[in-house]
Amino acid sequence: MNKQLFLFKCTIVSVLLSAFVFVSCQKERIEQTTATTLKRPGTSMTLATGNTSTFKVLSYNIYEGFRADSARIAKFKLWVDTLQPAAIAFQEMKGFTKASLQTFAESMGFNYTLMHHENGLPVALISKSPITDIKSKPSTLHLIQAKILDYHFFVIHLNPNTYEKRKEEIGIILNRAKLIPKTEKVLMMGDFNNMSPQDSSFYDNNETKMNLVRASEINNPGTKVLNNGKIDYSTIQSMIDEDYHDSWKLFRTNYDKSAPTKLRSHGNFTRIDYIWMNGTLVNSYANSYLVKDAFTDYASDHYPMVLILNR
Repeated sequence: MNKQLFLFKCTIVSVLLSAFVFVSCQKERIEQTTATTLKRPGTSMTLATGNTSTFKVLSYNIYEGFRADSARIAKFKLWVDTLQPAAIAFQEMKGFTKASLQTFAESMGFNYTLMHHENGLPVALISKSPITDIKSKPSTLHLIQAKILDYHFFVIHLNPNTYEKRKEEIGIILNRAKLIPKTEKVLMMGDFNNMSPQDSSFYDNNETKMNLVRASEINNPGTKVLNNGKIDYSTIQSMIDEDYHDSWKLFRTNYDKSAPTKLRSHGNFTRIDYIWMNGTLVNSYANSYLVKDAFTDYASDHYPMVLILNR
């Protein structure tokens, strides 16, 4: 009997030791996993776990201030709550005043706002952290230049008409950015109204696309996308030449349009909405994506873009 009891006790001890080793290994595996930010470029999701702090920015051309549609604005508030950005850069905030922008932003938990003018299609910036170091701007530009935390923000809406005008405007903006030390963190975002040379193979080799561009110029006098019969990429090339990195393209070789949404029936697809990072921020990249869902399909004629940075 004593021998059987001894064997029984040995079996219990062995089982308990095995269980302890299994749990310890599992705990170590989990801790190793949660200490790492898992990137899945090309998708709309980054698996960020552990205690890694991130900074999420949303940039959105909302199409003429939500077209003054209160129901659409209410849906936007519910939608943006699912994203939880730290800051939002808007283009085409038509109909908003500085006061109404503040009320709108505070209703979503963004207590800090900035809009330089109220006429036309102004750009705007709202944030959960203070907006500081606000710069004045040339009256001809749709531009905000300011800081949130340690990030220099440029919120941009370039001229929609000609590539010459866009090239002139981006030149002014890049010259302003050159006054910022290269070690600082710089973000440029918005509707640049210009296609990228990094997407050229998806445009230049597509005869259907090129025919649509040619037809658009004919049907819209004063619009100039083509330079000697070819898409002019010089506006965006100037960004690349100054060591700015297209966050959407950073780990992608494929193509996706940022306009039009399902709000438009034409097939003249384009990617003209960007969030650019300077070289200092590249190592902070966590994820970026265009948000395409039931709300954004019809809320605007542009899809919004998100960038997530590790702090």
